[in-house]
Amino acid sequence: MRICFSVIVVSCLLIFSCKKKEDQRGVPPIEAAADKDLNRTKTKTAVVFNTPQNKALYEHYLLLKAALVNTNAKQTKKEADKFSKLFVTDSLYARARQVAILIAAENDIKKQREFFVGLTDEVTSILKDDVKSGKLYQQFCPMAFEGKGGYWLSDSDQVRNPYFGDQMLKCGEVVKVLQ
Repeated sequence: MRICFSVIVVSCLLIFSCKKKEDQRGVPPIEAAADKDLNRTKTKTAVVFNTPQNKALYEHYLLLKAALVNTNAKQTKKEADKFSKLFVTDSLYARARQVAILIAAENDIKKQREFFVGLTDEVTSILKDDVKSGKLYQQFCPMAFEGKGGYWLSDSDQVRNPYFGDQMLKCGEVVKVLQ
């Protein structure tokens, strides 16, 4: 009887100690990760643009970035599709729309992230000289794309990495403030 009780106690201790080690490594339980927004930050900076259309462009861009941060390929497709339908007749946004169409056509999050680099380039070139007030944070992760690095825009100075998501959520830094 004592041996059985000892075996049960030792087994329980092993199970709980393994679970503790998993939590210490930062591996979130699957259920908790599914309902948590990894893109959330403590601070957000409002921005006003000289061109009203650029507000919509930036807001849609941020929604697409958030889907990538959360490593959600389905949501990324959905947001890219919405983005691609913006300003269909305006040639200023044509290249950004084309990249969004490529993202929306892709099911693979890795490919979506690769196309997001091009979308960021297009959106940055449109928005960089149009800020009336507030700040846009240009962030950079040097480890993205096998050390080539990747830029993105954010409404917060806190890094939430769209290229690695939960794998390296805070990898990167603010390299420029557009204001």
